[in-house]
Amino acid sequence: MTNQHVAPDKHDERIAEALSVCLTYLDQEEAFVQGNRETLPDVTPLLAARFPSSTLLEAAYAHGVDGIESPTVSVLIEDSKAENPRHFDPWYFVVLLLLELSGGRIVLDRSNMGEWFYAAFAGSNKRQNINLHRMIANTPIWGDTKHYDNAHHDCRRIRLYWVGKNLIRKRGQKTRDVSKGREDIIQFALGIFRRELERQYGSQLQDDSVLPSTDLTLVDYEMLLRVALQLADSVHEKYRVQSQGASSAAA
Repeated sequence: MTNQHVAPDKHDERIAEALSVCLTYLDQEEAFVQGNRETLPDVTPLLAARFPSSTLLEAAYAHGVDGIESPTVSVLIEDSKAENPRHFDPWYFVVLLLLELSGGRIVLDRSNMGEWFYAAFAGSNKRQNINLHRMIANTPIWGDTKHYDNAHHDCRRIRLYWVGKNLIRKRGQKTRDVSKGREDIIQFALGIFRRELERQYGSQLQDDSVLPSTDLTLVDYEMLLRVALQLADSVHEKYRVQSQGASSAAA
């Protein structure tokens, strides 16, 4: 269950440890993208790294999940009804961790028709959330995210694609005029971070105020999220190209 009552010293220690793990992973991602590292970043430390309010439970790492030969983090998300793990690329899983840094939560919410649960990012109110599939696929506000084989539990980018809303309407299907996207998730996370700074500092809050145990200002946190997403996109593309090259060579 989510640990909402961590002793102050343990609370700060967990924040510092989880952030250190995430930053190390990002450093390894950068080295991989730039060609200074031959292997993918080491995902093992991410499996146990959690910020104090995290709703991410047990996580496991594997290849070949659901028949797709791709590195995969399968993680349970705290929920009273949904029991199956969600599958993520490790390079996007680290972004999920960073979204929870200052009190955000990864949650499961029901789809509009109520037929399945989708992974989303939320604050204290679970119902006010943004679909994580849109962030991972980088779906534009004028598009909708779809799953190959209707695999709603699979959040790996290779299983996601987006379709323009105009096409969806031509098919006679309903869709919003516009939907939230990656930028909205970043701004949502920044709002949570800002409120936590206000709670910590009150009237003494300044532009250079940092979240305790992190040395991160609001501007630092924004940069961290943007860099993490950019690296995730770059690692995904490089791994995809490498995998295609290996398959061609073996053919």
